[in-house]
Amino acid sequence: MSSYLFPIEVALIFFPFLALFLTIPFAIYSYRKFGSITFMRVFIIFTFIFYLMSAFFLTLLPLPDMQHIAQMKAPTPQLIPFTFVREFLDQTVFSFSNPATYLRAMVQNIVIQPIFNIFLLFPLGVYLRYYFRVSFKKALVLSFLISLFFEVTQLTGIYGIYPHAYRLFDVDDLMLNTLGGVIGFLMAPLFTFFLPTREAIDSLSTQKSERVSYIRRFLAYLIDWFFIGGIGFILTLTHLLPEQVVSQTTGNSYQHIFYNIIIIFLYFILFPSITNGFTPGKWIVRIRIANISGTRVSFWQLLERYTLFYYLLGGLILVPLNQQVQEMATPQIQLILFFISFLMFFLFALHLIVNFFRKDNRLFYEKMSHTVSISTFQSKNPDVQ
Repeated sequence: MSSYLFPIEVALIFFPFLALFLTIPFAIYSYRKFGSITFMRVFIIFTFIFYLMSAFFLTLLPLPDMQHIAQMKAPTPQLIPFTFVREFLDQTVFSFSNPATYLRAMVQNIVIQPIFNIFLLFPLGVYLRYYFRVSFKKALVLSFLISLFFEVTQLTGIYGIYPHAYRLFDVDDLMLNTLGGVIGFLMAPLFTFFLPTREAIDSLSTQKSERVSYIRRFLAYLIDWFFIGGIGFILTLTHLLPEQVVSQTTGNSYQHIFYNIIIIFLYFILFPSITNGFTPGKWIVRIRIANISGTRVSFWQLLERYTLFYYLLGGLILVPLNQQVQEMATPQIQLILFFISFLMFFLFALHLIVNFFRKDNRLFYEKMSHTVSISTFQSKNPDVQ
């Protein structure tokens, strides 16, 4: 039993890191395709990913010692179908006329191994029918291909990492894995009747798509600053600007501040005034900045909005912590500057929290500039309202 639990334990260790790595791509995909993120969709997708990790590790782990594998002969692939039936008949202690043998037979490896191979892809069939809504034929093909991937991975010694295979390539495993996926597909309704249908999940996503949450806006913010980082990289790579201006280093803090002022003006104010409130980040998560009435936002509104957010709020938080500013100030002034920075950050965080519980998504700089973030998502399914 420990040989089966160990790969799952390893999957439990690695899954949080993989989930963290996939969170932003999954969020982008959800906003692009469904207009929102729902708990049930996140739960289904991430449990599916964990299941696939566990299944893959079960076919590979524990990894043997490299030198030991190099010295041993590679196992000969087993290519005769239904060999497991013959081995069962030859090796089992099971006797239909003797009930005392039933339990003993169930713990024999010759019984456990085929059952394990069936159950390995059983959940895959459930997921394929319930969430991915594939046909029976596609479920059959996908179950076969995933099983083939597992077997080929073993046959090639994890694609050359080992000098040769360290586990047996068995055509019976391929057949039993595929059978497990098919059985899972056929029995899926028995395991998912208490869950919301995929149509209900999609409908809820569409209903929530009109609401522009803080998470959605923060994701757009991260994407936009990723693009700004890419712009800075290109500017330094092409020698249009020195690296010490784009990337803050000792002695150039003022130049870096001036660079940020210019890039914020061009990226968040001038560019969206041309693109009707879009930045690359906002376009990716399907939102845009609009007038409070929903009409096109003006240059002056964008100027006011981002002057308040970046130049005023951001300046009061970050500039007091600037290295050159700190070096020029006396200890007493440094303490005052630090207090100003902390106070502004605390007040803005409090402002976010209060608005969150009041279900008021418009922050102070939006209210003062008469702007709002609106969703641009439109469902492609006319039946989903």
